[in-house]
Amino acid sequence: MIVKSNTTWRCRPEIAAFSDSIFDAGWNFGKTESKNHTATDHDGVFLVSPEHVTAYVGRFRPQCLRYSANSGKGYELDFMNFKVAKGLTRERVLIVPTEPIKGFVKKGAALEASSASSLYVAVTRATQSVSIVIDAAGNSQIPYWVP
Repeated sequence: MIVKSNTTWRCRPEIAAFSDSIFDAGWNFGKTESKNHTATDHDGVFLVSPEHVTAYVGRFRPQCLRYSANSGKGYELDFMNFKVAKGLTRERVLIVPTEPIKGFVKKGAALEASSASSLYVAVTRATQSVSIVIDAAGNSQIPYWVP
């Protein structure tokens, strides 16, 4: 099978690389090449501790995303659900993850197809930065944002 590469002008290279990691390698999706080389003071993929969410939102004004109305109940943020965000472009997004998404971020645990697709939509809304609210990084190499 020939695997075709993809090109994005929306997401920075760090976001494109992270979005590629969401899907199981066996699904044979091609590598995404990013043409977004715009640089700001906050670019890439980050983790945010729950205690820093308010500071993060105050500083960067991201679009806050959650899987569903049942997600993120502990935060008083102006949320949009992942699927509703499809087609939108935002400079920055902050994702409040589900338990399976936390497992993916912390341990590299494979996501079911529907969870992977939803997370992909959320991540690829951002042009400059994606942040995920996680209390402990586990095995993740994604850096924490600290105020």
